[in-house]
Amino acid sequence: MELCRYPKTGNVRTFYIEAIQIPIVYNKYGDYDPDGLLYVLEEDAERIKREALQRFGMEIPQPYKEVQPLVIRVNRGDTVKVRFRNSLNRRLSIHVQGLSYDVNTSDGSSVGYNDDSTTSGEIWYTWHADTEGVYLFNDMADPRSTEDATNIHGLFGAVIVEAPEAEWFDPETGEELKSGLMADIYQPGKPAFREYSVFFHDELEILNKEGEPPIDPHTGLPSMTTAISYRSEPMRNRMPHSHDPANSAEDVSMSSWVYGDPAPPILFAYVGDPVKIRLLHGGVKETHVFHLHNHQWRLEADNPVSTILDSITISPQECYTLDILFGAGSLNHVIGDVIFHCHLYPHFMEGMWTLWRIYDRLQDGTGELPDGTPIAALMPLRDRELPPKKDKMHPGYPNFIEGRYGESPLQPPLGVRLPGGGVTNKPIPLERANFVENAVPGALYTDTCPCHTDRKIKVFEIAMVQAKITYNRYGWHDPQGRFFVLREELERHGGLESYIRKVERQEIKVKPLVIRANAGDCIELRTTNLLPEFIEGSPFQPRTKTDIVGHHLHLVKFDTIVSDGSANGWNNIAGARRYETLVERFFLYRKLRLLKREGNICFTDGTFV
Repeated sequence: MELCRYPKTGNVRTFYIEAIQIPIVYNKYGDYDPDGLLYVLEEDAERIKREALQRFGMEIPQPYKEVQPLVIRVNRGDTVKVRFRNSLNRRLSIHVQGLSYDVNTSDGSSVGYNDDSTTSGEIWYTWHADTEGVYLFNDMADPRSTEDATNIHGLFGAVIVEAPEAEWFDPETGEELKSGLMADIYQPGKPAFREYSVFFHDELEILNKEGEPPIDPHTGLPSMTTAISYRSEPMRNRMPHSHDPANSAEDVSMSSWVYGDPAPPILFAYVGDPVKIRLLHGGVKETHVFHLHNHQWRLEADNPVSTILDSITISPQECYTLDILFGAGSLNHVIGDVIFHCHLYPHFMEGMWTLWRIYDRLQDGTGELPDGTPIAALMPLRDRELPPKKDKMHPGYPNFIEGRYGESPLQPPLGVRLPGGGVTNKPIPLERANFVENAVPGALYTDTCPCHTDRKIKVFEIAMVQAKITYNRYGWHDPQGRFFVLREELERHGGLESYIRKVERQEIKVKPLVIRANAGDCIELRTTNLLPEFIEGSPFQPRTKTDIVGHHLHLVKFDTIVSDGSANGWNNIAGARRYETLVERFFLYRKLRLLKREGNICFTDGTFV
């Protein structure tokens, strides 16, 4: 490339894009949008329509893998030419946000005195890829948010502008890639990285496998559906295996041991792989909060003193690039299933969640998950050391975790103490063979805390308690309030029953528990479950079994398999049943910056949110 022309390469990339209308099936339970719309490359259109309709015609409609938002890639400095063909019975367009173009010919809209750049047939657009990043495109012939418009049915996609001379390849086959949500990116003079495109949607217009609007099985009321990249895994489909009406199965609702993997695309990497997540909001009316467990990124990627985040609010049509610090597995080289989701809980339970699976061993396409699903091959990044191969005692995650598909996940080995001594679950030899060298309860498969912290572990003994909490002088109260408290506080007030009486007589004013530690500390939380096994029925909720509790922290380092305070993917269920004590270990990374050098880290129960 001549420096005088940088970043203009003189290169022209041409894409032939078509809009198609098919039923989009969002999960294996047969939830579908009968009026799904998507952009596809013309060369793929007939195959996608044929395969998608064939799967839609099954007794329970099934998704087709290639039904996904269209993502195309170009290099910075490229001129992008798009021939858009529309054979549907409505005017459509492609409007890209963030790239430069002539608004008279390439805006994909019909506004003011500009030429109409929507079409009922065929039109050419020209864009200029001046800046690296991710850019959403969508239909602007019909910009409404109603069910009669195009956006709610999926008519959006993205163009990603990579570095000059970068190349992109299929992560499973290693072949050159024309389009796709996931890619391995190779760029001159810099490390290769995994690139994941993640699209958040507005609430969908969805029917169940019977062709009826979905109903929440617990309330009998209409159930909404939210999605990631044309897939959704709502909790209403993950029904409890028992017939107890009080059992919501919320504690295991994200467990692959019970239900298999979720429908939204799972991200795959080897531990240590550099990673960028291209996060997009394809919708036009709702706000979401993207939260990724275990990992963080800088708000301003190139600013070393920028605020560090593990959650970010994303509004309609926004796009972000999340350059993950330390890559897959973060600072402490986590392996296992890392969950990400919308942190607005109604959206989470309506299906907006999935997993990032971080492997410890080479996946060559020959293995199976515990439910018999084949494990796809994952090509190692060519500039990184090859992952070790699997062997009998090291079969690769998740196949060293003890459990049985169709049953509840087991509690972490050594990680849950019984009230009379001992633990609920001892490791089998296969699990022990995959422990890190200095494994301790709460940090078995990841060396959570650096060696220099081993002699100064800060231990917090915590209990979860239920009591009537009065919130103000007018008597507003929660008769079944639940909260964290230090166990020494219970002892100081004469034990659990005495403490509860004092709370309910308002002699003790309950406050959210705040514990303190220094940057660089290793902390151990020992959380004892002193709660009743049920929340009783009230005008606000049905009687619900809540017999296990966990402890999930943001913005710290931990072993995701045993210390996430929940049961995600093929991980253990990190929770304590009544009178048991859960042991979890966390490292407060020294370089965490939350506005300043110090900050607040929130924690919650991760089993019954």
